[in-house]
Amino acid sequence: MSNIVTRTLSGTVFIAIVIGSVLLHPYVYAGMMLTVTVWSMLEYYDIVIKDRVRAGKFIGMLSGVLLFTACFFYAQGVVSGNVFLFFIPLLILIFISQLYSAYLFPFRTIAYTLTGVLYIALPFSLCNGLVFPDGTYTPDILLGFFILLWTNDTFAYLTGIMFGRHRLFERISPKKSWEGFIGGLVCTVALSLLIARWLTVLSFFHWMAVAAIIVIFGVYGDLIESLLKRNLKIKDSGHFLPGHGGILDRFDSVLLAAPMVYFYLKLVVF
Repeated sequence: MSNIVTRTLSGTVFIAIVIGSVLLHPYVYAGMMLTVTVWSMLEYYDIVIKDRVRAGKFIGMLSGVLLFTACFFYAQGVVSGNVFLFFIPLLILIFISQLYSAYLFPFRTIAYTLTGVLYIALPFSLCNGLVFPDGTYTPDILLGFFILLWTNDTFAYLTGIMFGRHRLFERISPKKSWEGFIGGLVCTVALSLLIARWLTVLSFFHWMAVAAIIVIFGVYGDLIESLLKRNLKIKDSGHFLPGHGGILDRFDSVLLAAPMVYFYLKLVVF
């Protein structure tokens, strides 16, 4: 019971900060998301040391910051797509830097460095496309995205505790159950119908589709991070949030759900 109380209190504060940042101002949102990106990448590069690899932390995090910043201004129409050309020499530098390194596993270092950019920085950068769907700051979609994501996490957790009997993916995450997955899906899709009446930027159908995408790929995002932690033999990516673990643990569902929601909206809606 005490763990649930701790998770609830710390989670409530965390949610208030995220929602407040998204609603307050574009640059407040950008500062919050950039902080999350850098912190998540820092956790990632720190924990992969357990695999006897020292990733290129500086150049990886620099790439992540530049990628988020470029996407932020590109989504507004402030800069053209040519800004992404500058990532070509930056990525090449990741390879060249290993010629001057004494690390024992240079290509594993390259792989972990690039994975930090693609696995963490890219999904967060694509969130800029959700708040600037047509070049104008419109926080409704990202706000709805986070609310649905947290709804799924909460009700999947609670339903799994109360009714979980059949394991969803026992080899990777022994505690996840099909009952929890279904409970999260039903509650998230139901809430999407209410959100559609409040955030009218998307229709009922599209909010339901977004909810389904969030549930499916949010679970996969959670499982992928569980796979990483199991491979590295650790429980949490950090100690950022009491009862939740690190910042990467808190945002693991976003890492696959955000790109797929962005893909759906750009392909079908905008």
